Amino acid sequence: MTGALLTRIVDISDRLFPFEGSEPWDNCGIQIGDPNRHITSVAVSLDPTLQTIRFASDHHCELLVTHHPVLLHPMRNITADNFAGRILMKAAKSDVNIIALHTNLDAAEGGLNEHLAARLGLERVIVPLPARCARLGELPGPLSVSALARKVAQDLSIPRLRIISDTDREIRKVFCASGSGMGYLQEALRYRADAIVTGDVRYHAAREAMEMGIAVIDAGHYGLEKEAVPILVDSLSGAFARDGLEIACIACDLERDPFEEHFGR
Repeated sequence: MTGALLTRIVDISDRLFPFEGSEPWDNCGIQIGDPNRHITSVAVSLDPTLQTIRFASDHHCELLVTHHPVLLHPMRNITADNFAGRILMKAAKSDVNIIALHTNLDAAEGGLNEHLAARLGLERVIVPLPARCARLGELPGPLSVSALARKVAQDLSIPRLRIISDTDREIRKVFCASGSGMGYLQEALRYRADAIVTGDVRYHAAREAMEMGIAVIDAGHYGLEKEAVPILVDSLSGAFARDGLEIACIACDLERDPFEEHFGR
């Protein structure tokens, strides 16, 4: 069978990464689109941007599946003078539907944080409730903070990261949360984690972690979540094949970390 309605692709996404696992504040699912639109090709990106919508349109994809949603807050109007408005207007003009698989992908079995835990080689991995969008596990053997940071950088192809700790400290139990996970600091402490691997660590959160005696490796939001694209491509492609659907899945290869490092003299 060639293609499927958008509503069926949403159902397949829900089966893979249940929407009920998303955070209450989140907005997963259709961002803009016609549930009855026939979809034959899907583009996948981390973010919904003018560039990724153009990529989808240029590759004749009726649907763009993103990790991050366009709509997180209520909007009274859609205009070109704000980011979300520009994205939605571009999608409408390009006839590109958008669905977002956000914290449901972070939380799900086979999702982003399970992938992160596996890439770090963690064993005896659990979901540290109530932090559904995180994983907790143990290293096969103890590592220093600096050695763990090198492993994160090498295994996830992250060129630069930040360490908040004495670099010689020994790490055994690791709490990982892709994206912005410092809101889970108390959960990490309650589970007696030695280190947190996450991104977007703010100054005062770093100070608090130091005072509480837990190491933090800030690998960046993009660095930890760029793997969402291959995870989604592989998962959706496999599900389409199992359901007998001929739907192409194309990974957008244009995205880069928006942060560049410059060094003063």
